Amino acid sequence: MLALLEDANLGARAQLDLARGALDAWFQASTRVAGPAALVGGGLWTIAGVAVVGQATPPDWPGYLIDVLPMNVAAIAFGLIAILGCWARQRDRLGRLGAAAALVAIAGQGAWAVALGASVIGPTPGVAIVVGQAVGLGGAVLVGLAMVRTDDLAVGAVIAVASATMLFGWPVAWLAYGLAWTIAGSLLIRVGDPIDPSWPRIA
Repeated sequence: MLALLEDANLGARAQLDLARGALDAWFQASTRVAGPAALVGGGLWTIAGVAVVGQATPPDWPGYLIDVLPMNVAAIAFGLIAILGCWARQRDRLGRLGAAAALVAIAGQGAWAVALGASVIGPTPGVAIVVGQAVGLGGAVLVGLAMVRTDDLAVGAVIAVASATMLFGWPVAWLAYGLAWTIAGSLLIRVGDPIDPSWPRIA
């Protein structure tokens, strides 16, 4: 394929259009995994939340247990995929502000996952975890609020409220956060892809 493109001697504008088309196709694919990713992430947060709430004494700041850190990292990763997919579903309506909110959420949640992943290997400053968590969740709140103005009103409201609750760091918030993503995933799968009506949906 690369050889054909080189032989075609495409101009800069044509190459840019081709890159945009490839990026758009990638975003289109992400809309289809948003629902399943939200369901998996929600389930993982719920399991981790049960483990934390079930402790006789609350874990030390910033509130994570070493035993469930891998599960937390996986849950954040699936949540990141779900957020990207949620934004991609309505990217034309969300505009630049929606794109900026998605970038903040993705960058913050990526940093959050890396900080927690590093904690599995060795000591990691709690501040790094908390800052990544705050930025990632703050971005998720903004994405959710932006989605409220679209056809995905219910999904956006659930994401915004749950992410805002999670900002306070209460152990019980993990359960609410997990439930919220499970609900969001169910809604996303039920309504299908607004960009591609041919994509299967659950009636």
